[in-house]
Amino acid sequence: MQSSLPSNTGDLLNALRELDAGVHKHMSWLKVLHRSLICNSASNAEDMLDDAHCRCQFGLWYYGQPHPELLGDNSFEKIGTLHQEVHECARALLLKSQDGQVISPDEYNQFMDAALQFKFEVGKLQANIINQVCVVDHLTGVWNRSSMQQKLEEEHERMMRSDQQCCVCMMDLDNFKQVNDTYGHPVGDLVLQAATQFLNKQLRKYDSVFRYGGEEFLLCLPSTTIEDAQSLMDRLRSELAAFPIELKGKSAIHISASFGLATMRPDESIANTIEQADHALLCAKANGRNLVCVWSLDFKMPD
Repeated sequence: MQSSLPSNTGDLLNALRELDAGVHKHMSWLKVLHRSLICNSASNAEDMLDDAHCRCQFGLWYYGQPHPELLGDNSFEKIGTLHQEVHECARALLLKSQDGQVISPDEYNQFMDAALQFKFEVGKLQANIINQVCVVDHLTGVWNRSSMQQKLEEEHERMMRSDQQCCVCMMDLDNFKQVNDTYGHPVGDLVLQAATQFLNKQLRKYDSVFRYGGEEFLLCLPSTTIEDAQSLMDRLRSELAAFPIELKGKSAIHISASFGLATMRPDESIANTIEQADHALLCAKANGRNLVCVWSLDFKMPD
């Protein structure tokens, strides 16, 4: 799950704005084109060129610059082909109109079919971008809490099918309020970003990080026994505490974290597993922080 996380949220939002603007220009072009065909008004000379699809406002956006954030999306690839087809059909209609020839229903239908299919694919691309952006925490770039339940349910089902263990970990940055109080909230935001970037680099590609709220995060560790999860979290705990977070014009700061682990069980709800991990986290914080605690059947909450 982690590998499919859109880390370029800002680029996606910018692409969505540019796509919306391009589509608005395209619809204005269609209006002028229909007026030319129906009212015999003057058409745009560029519409008669072979590369007209590259010269319009939408084409300048689509073909005139790279879009790495959209590559791999089938709808993005399709709209390029359909956009070119729309312009080719439009050029054929304009040539017939200028020569005083009658445009057949089949020729007009071909143009309209391409135009409608183009609009449909653009709508799919817009929806795809929105779906990607909506599941991401915009500050840290990790999954947000609204996407967490679905993804944990997927892992729960996979665990039951594969008969492999899956662990959930609640992680809380220690004394984070002191960071905000001492350095201000902009530095607090930087610390959150640095901590999640550290986690993403250290965790495996199939692990997932969710921002649970504030400075608290939930980690999903598929195909992992509780013993291996404890070892992994203890390594992360140690390395995070030693990790310097650079501040502009100031000395680097360090921050530690507390971890609470629980194992997913076939007969336990996801909500119960999260609650168990949260109880283990409370245990780690009650015993001095910068610790990893594991929930078990004989687990007792600290006084």
